[in-house]
Amino acid sequence: MAISDNIDLTIKLKDGRALGYIDIGNKDAKSVVFHFHGFPGSRLEAMLLADRAIKKNIRLISIDRPGIGLSDFKKNRTLLDWPDDVVELADALGIDNFAVEGISGGGPYAAACAYKIPERLTSCGIISGVASKDLEIEKKNKIFSIIRLFPWLFKLVMWFKSRGMKDLEKAEKNLKKALLKFPEADRRVLDDPQILSKFIKESAEAFRQGSKGAYQEGKIYAKSWGFNLEDISPNLKVYIWHGEVDDAVPVAMGRGMCKLIPNCAGEFYPDEGHYSTILNYYEDIIEALTS
Repeated sequence: MAISDNIDLTIKLKDGRALGYIDIGNKDAKSVVFHFHGFPGSRLEAMLLADRAIKKNIRLISIDRPGIGLSDFKKNRTLLDWPDDVVELADALGIDNFAVEGISGGGPYAAACAYKIPERLTSCGIISGVASKDLEIEKKNKIFSIIRLFPWLFKLVMWFKSRGMKDLEKAEKNLKKALLKFPEADRRVLDDPQILSKFIKESAEAFRQGSKGAYQEGKIYAKSWGFNLEDISPNLKVYIWHGEVDDAVPVAMGRGMCKLIPNCAGEFYPDEGHYSTILNYYEDIIEALTS
């Protein structure tokens, strides 16, 4: 079965919501990895990684969060609601144990799974991950302050972004201009036309239903997570990968989380940025998560 046959899948959850996902790779593979996309992103982010997952004989499942892509919106959801959706999907697919990986805005969701459902996980990976607003670090992500202090402004920004993603050709041109301000490592990987095209499509899919889901995501990031990283089970191996020249999510966030999570191994790359870390080191990442 071609990859294209598996990118628009949905299941109906117990509460009646649809949950959208991609299911890539060998269904009989011993290793299963659930991928949690960035912000704003979608299940289609996995298409950037699909070839390498298949080569490594990994079953890669990427899920749209509520209000994103094919997943129905869920009113008043919290970060700790997410593991319940993940477990329901895993049960529906007959998967008992699996690894989770979250990139950027998907990082908190991977951490939530590590905290709430460690008995179902074989490992947890956080790549260029956003940290909790409560983490005491010198350099925080400015978006937290904007969302908390000016929610109307953030809502407007998400609305404009959703409008800007309706024309993919125009969105690609705008991104190419924005790339000039990116760290060199990120510019190099996104300069590849195939990668850039997939990146644009997965970003646009985040706004399939409009900006409501992305706005809700932002509000969740700006709140306390509802658990402490120190309380993640020491029996679960957690990995953190982060580029030191990441100007979207400061590397201090990755280092700070790594210090607090009981059984955590951190890899911090001196010359890598926000996007280049996962694209340049994905083989190493899935090797660690599935070994």
